[in-house]
Amino acid sequence: MPPPNVSLLMQQLRQPWLIENFPHKLQIPRRWVWKRIDGTRVAFARTNRIDPAQLAFLSDGGCESPVPDLTNQPDSEAIFELVSILTRYQICMADLDRVRDPELLRQVLFELGKMRLFYRYFQRLGQNTGAITQFPGFQNMVGTGKTINMGGGALTFAAVDQAYHLIESNQGRPNAIMSNSRTLRTFRNLYFGAGGGEPEQVIDTWTDPVEGEVTAPITAFNGTPWYINDLIEDEPSSRGIIYFMVLGDDEGPGHHRGITGLVPKNLGDSWFIRREANGVIGATTQELTGATVLVEVPSTPFSQTIPVDGTLNVAAPPVLPTVDTWVSWPTGVAMGSQGSLSILRGFALVSDLTPT
Repeated sequence: MPPPNVSLLMQQLRQPWLIENFPHKLQIPRRWVWKRIDGTRVAFARTNRIDPAQLAFLSDGGCESPVPDLTNQPDSEAIFELVSILTRYQICMADLDRVRDPELLRQVLFELGKMRLFYRYFQRLGQNTGAITQFPGFQNMVGTGKTINMGGGALTFAAVDQAYHLIESNQGRPNAIMSNSRTLRTFRNLYFGAGGGEPEQVIDTWTDPVEGEVTAPITAFNGTPWYINDLIEDEPSSRGIIYFMVLGDDEGPGHHRGITGLVPKNLGDSWFIRREANGVIGATTQELTGATVLVEVPSTPFSQTIPVDGTLNVAAPPVLPTVDTWVSWPTGVAMGSQGSLSILRGFALVSDLTPT
């Protein structure tokens, strides 16, 4: 339907953009890594962990010494595909007729559509989507033995430290931790409760509306910055979840094949696609049972009302013509090594006071 505040937006052009009055805190995008791919999918060949007892054999140099084949490791393939995230809006043509700058109205709503798609991307990362290849959530991507569930117990330093060290990629060094605000407050309260004051912090880059790009401290653990994603929901019964991640992919043969976002290479910097079509608002169907219809044949003097047996579907009259717009974003997420992600979940969260 058309935006109800179109008159405020366009008749009184004090400021040209919509302002999200209570925005979601979303810090992780500034650290997120994007991978441009050809085609619609990316595949990774994976091999099992190499057995330390069978790394290599020593030889005395004799050619007759048999050496078993140790490189024949079982392998598998992990496939990650692009999907389209979609949103839609309508602009009444009457609004376009009477506003001062119709093109700005289109641009305002297009920006709002892009914001919705961007939010949806980082919301899905924290969901149990059940997907395997088409934009799985982190809970579907995580490897076996990489999740610790505390079963409702209190969060502890020992649990955070163990989950942190479940990361094996990047030589066991996560470069990002992600949770929502309440979970981060729960972690910070461990320090306050122990009388330790502020937790560890590292310097990160922020955007300031006055000074532009600045460096400022951010909460960290073991030197790894902790980013807020408030589109991650608390688990049932007020329990929290934390993701430890290696972001980035050097595309080499080593242990640096971490988590990346996916976008098509051929889109360049224009990731969001806008498609417009003319339509109508209120074009629905009505079911008429036991009704009559008027049949007119213009070429002959014939006009008669005929009863209808059963149900007749007829289109309701259109209300107003519109410009119907779809905004799509072909995107996804991929992870080369499952040693790049670990999860700590199921711990009790700090209580929330009721704000006014």
